Order: sequence, then C-alpha cells, then structure tokens
Amino acid sequence: PPRPLPHAPSRPLRRPLPITASPTITASLLAYTFNQDATCLAIGTDRGYQIFTCEPWASAHSCSEGGVGVVELLHSSSLVALVGAGTRPGESTRRLVMLNTRTNTSICELNFSSSVLRVRMNASRLLVVLETRTHIFELSSMKLLHTLETAPNRLGLADMCVAVGRCHAVLPAAAPGQILFFDALQLHALSTLHARKSALAALAISPCGSRVASASEKGTTVSVHSF
Repeated sequence: PPRPLPHAPSRPLRRPLPITASPTITASLLAYTFNQDATCLAIGTDRGYQIFTCEPWASAHSCSEGGVGVVELLHSSSLVALVGAGTRPGESTRRLVMLNTRTNTSICELNFSSSVLRVRMNASRLLVVLETRTHIFELSSMKLLHTLETAPNRLGLADMCVAVGRCHAVLPAAAPGQILFFDALQLHALSTLHARKSALAALAISPCGSRVASASEKGTTVSVHSF
C-alpha cells in the first residue's frame, strides 16, 4: 500500500466514522494524525485513543477511558496531546492534556475559553488553535509565549514545520483565501500569502517550512506555494 504523506495534519472529522474495536464493540472515529515523519498514526474515538506504528503495522498504545476529539504526537516519543470529545461529562473540548503514554500520567492540563480545534507540536513549540485565537507555548516549560487573534477559523486550520531551528507556522489570515506565514520561534509574522480566491478548507506546511499546500472550500485543486 502507498505510504502516508509526511507531516499530515491532525484532522478532526466532520462526521464520525464507525470503526470496529473488537467483534462486539464499535467506536466512532473522531480524529486522526500521523507523527512528524509518518512512522506512527494516532486516532481519537468516542471511547478513547490508539497509537499504531506504520512499519510494521502494529498497535503501540491504547486507552479507552473517555472520548478524544483531538490528538497530536511528538515524533515517536511518549508525549501525546489530547483534547476531550465532549460527548460525556468530564470530556471537555476546552481542556488540553499533555500525557506521558509510557507512565500513563498527566504532565499538565491547560483550560481555554472555547473549544480546542487543533494542536500542533514540534521540538520547541506547541500550537493550540481555537476558533478565533491561536496560542503559542514553549513546549519544554508549557509557558504561554504569544496569542494570535485570528479571523473565524471554525475548521481549526493551522500547521507548523518540524525542521530543527525553525518554527514556521501557517494559519488563515484575516481575508478569505489568505495564509499568514508566522515565525513561532521569534514570534513575528513573516508574510501574508494570497493563496485562494475563496475560503480555505485545508492547509499544510512542508517539514522544512519552505512550502505550503492549500485547498479551498470548492475542493477541486490543491495549490503549493514557496516562501
């Protein structure tokens, strides 16, 4: 089978998909993401989350203690970011939990004013995307460094490169179809790209942070731009 594209963004699903966890248990798939080099896949369901290795294909870790609507991996480490699905009491969509899967212990919890739509990580930074704000944290200390006020971003579109020494991030700018290219390490905007004529529906940055791919709500083409 074909290999997954590297650095695929964590993607909450618009409609839950049923998956069979066992012959007698069916869970609904709510989110999925590959790690930064596409060697691992994580899924979030209404029952929990599970992490797989891609080659060879095998289950590496699983937990069924509550629904997970957003999940993010950091390479092949034991650090995982989780956001509740909001389907049961205690599964808040506004709470981000940083978890050590090796010890199954919570490292820290962050609560926000609205639902967390997407989380992106690299070795230096953590991006937390809300509908009208994007928060940038220092990953090592979980200190809030910067908050970007954004245009309504109901899909939680954002991505961040993984290159050492770079923390280039992309997210929708103020006008429909525009992309903000942001340096999350130095905390300043680099440029704004007029990528589409209509609102964005998908957004991804290359691992080295020099190219960005986008698609509009029309969904007929994917455009790749160089910065």
